[in-house]
Amino acid sequence: MMEFDDGAFNKLALELFAQQFAQNAIYHGVCLQQNLTPNVITDWRDIPAVTTSAFKEVPLTCFPVAEAIAVFHTSGTTQQRSGKHYFRTLDFYRAAMRRSFAEFCLAPHKKMRLLFLGPTAEYFPSSSLGCMFSGLRDEFGDEHSASFFSPAGVAVPALQNALKNAIGENTPVFILGTALALLECMEIFQRQNRKFQLPFDSRILDTGGYKGRRVEITRAEFQHRLGETFGMSREYLLNEYGMTELSSQFYASPLSNSNRSAMPSALRPQHFLPPWVRVVAVDPEHLKILPDSEIGLLRIFDLANVDSVMAIQTEDLGRAWQNRIELIGRATGAELRGCSLLTEAIVRGA
Repeated sequence: MMEFDDGAFNKLALELFAQQFAQNAIYHGVCLQQNLTPNVITDWRDIPAVTTSAFKEVPLTCFPVAEAIAVFHTSGTTQQRSGKHYFRTLDFYRAAMRRSFAEFCLAPHKKMRLLFLGPTAEYFPSSSLGCMFSGLRDEFGDEHSASFFSPAGVAVPALQNALKNAIGENTPVFILGTALALLECMEIFQRQNRKFQLPFDSRILDTGGYKGRRVEITRAEFQHRLGETFGMSREYLLNEYGMTELSSQFYASPLSNSNRSAMPSALRPQHFLPPWVRVVAVDPEHLKILPDSEIGLLRIFDLANVDSVMAIQTEDLGRAWQNRIELIGRATGAELRGCSLLTEAIVRGA
């Protein structure tokens, strides 16, 4: 079970802030604009944040960009540039990924048969999700773990065979995929009038998001269809919340002992944080921190973001507590005024 130590977190956060203030030239300017420097800040909540939009405009690094061993891109369109998160090392990213996944998603198993319906590093080297899925496969997958996703799409017949084999062997499987890929598979299985009864202790993790889908679907309907198609109860339907600008992931999962105090609800699952992360909600216009449980834009402090910026201002609305967040939705229009002004200030300073 993960333990939260506020004193230790504050000490590490202030040390990392001082390092990033000294080494990240653009972030240094952001802090000076706000008159917030390591000399005056004593609480992690006061550490200046950068917006996710800023990653589309400027390189936010503590090292020369040419030294990056990995660059993860956000999804973008021809109208919108993609953001870029540069990494000098993936050690912190991988350590955070392994510990969170083992705690929130894998218990009580050490390894499982992992079946991927999403990007992997072999085909999608610029995808943070691809790096995550490949890392999970290498660390926690058994010898029959496999990916069924490529630039050509989802290999549904191969997935079907893998599920049949697991059922025949009575071996639990762990399906991990994007919501869109899972929906595509379910629609194909529905046309084939095909359903599965996966072995006990099987589980499914989706990474959310229905971007690019013409027909709207609610979270409750999505989970209902997963349960019907794969023979799963809701407690084994997990969800991951993460973003390219972070190095840590958060999970909606009742499988860990850490989560017994607040179980996910059907409509708004609560995503649990690892102890090296804190989240606050801020007022959308003025970006001032709100009390626990009030709805605002989520600001994330991720100690695994060692070589970029620890404090990230998102455009997601939600509630925050010490060890969990509740996502409400994506902010739009007037709700993003504060973020827009901060991004403009960061670009001017750069």
